[in-house]
Amino acid sequence: MEFALLNPELRDADPVSDLELPLSILRLMEGVERSLTSDNSRRAYRTFLLGFFAWCRANDGSPTFSRMAVLQYKDALIGGVRETSEGPKRLFSSATVNLRLAAVRALAQEAADQGLLDQAEAADPAGMGRARFGITVGMWISKQELDRILLTPDRSTLRGKRDYALLAVLFSTGIRRCELVDLSVSTVQQRDGQWGLIDLRGKGRKVRSVSLPLWVKDAVFEWLQASQIVQGALFRSITRHGRLGIANLSDEAVKLLLTRYALPHNLGSFRPHDARRTCARLCRAANASLEDIQEMLGHASIQTTERYLGRTAGFKRAITNAIDAPIMT
Repeated sequence: MEFALLNPELRDADPVSDLELPLSILRLMEGVERSLTSDNSRRAYRTFLLGFFAWCRANDGSPTFSRMAVLQYKDALIGGVRETSEGPKRLFSSATVNLRLAAVRALAQEAADQGLLDQAEAADPAGMGRARFGITVGMWISKQELDRILLTPDRSTLRGKRDYALLAVLFSTGIRRCELVDLSVSTVQQRDGQWGLIDLRGKGRKVRSVSLPLWVKDAVFEWLQASQIVQGALFRSITRHGRLGIANLSDEAVKLLLTRYALPHNLGSFRPHDARRTCARLCRAANASLEDIQEMLGHASIQTTERYLGRTAGFKRAITNAIDAPIMT
């Protein structure tokens, strides 16, 4: 798994970095970026891979993609700490470590696709596995907290109508914020008597449809009627004067919007992905099956869905009471 010097030709890896990489590795990185559907993912993976090779150069003197380099990089990520007034703290969470390692795995897979690496080795280069610092399932809110957020927008204004509809869609469907900003008016359709978001294109170019509760459909139509939008992007910017803008909402705008409505309820750290997690947990509490939630969220595996749902109420129910004490014979 050593191909850092397959081609000695060098060129700048990035206009804002002095890191230089072999052309062979740059081509692999370009292949990884082409395999990703989200612009955010492309930027993140490129940043992570440049960081990996910069670490290799700082430690080994050259940007080498080798089994040993990958193992040492993982150890450095997991073992990284910083001193604080409360004592040493980890530099990276397990989620951050795994995201960075996922970029390295993607590079290994691209190398395998190009015949430079064995497929079995590419599946888990250097036996990286996943980093775990305990189990963290993220943040979610209760139905009562969700109701308080949804009642915050001033629906007498154009902005309030948009924000209410946007929050309603985000929390009731569990779609990703990149999927939310890409929604078009034509996505909202009725099929077999049920309103929904039809033919959403998510991660890995997978297509799915997600049902809409009637109250959410009504919120969307109230926004469309007030804004007089008939085609194109469903959610758009609004000027500071309260008029409809011409630009589509960005991923960052969705994050800021959610933060603005969560702050008054002491939920300042709440993020769009937490809305996705909240949707999954509320659906599960309403006895939705794991398979239905997996389909709704667009997860490739049921294990990812299970991680979203976190721990069950098994402890509260004392399920181990089913194991009786031994009987003396």
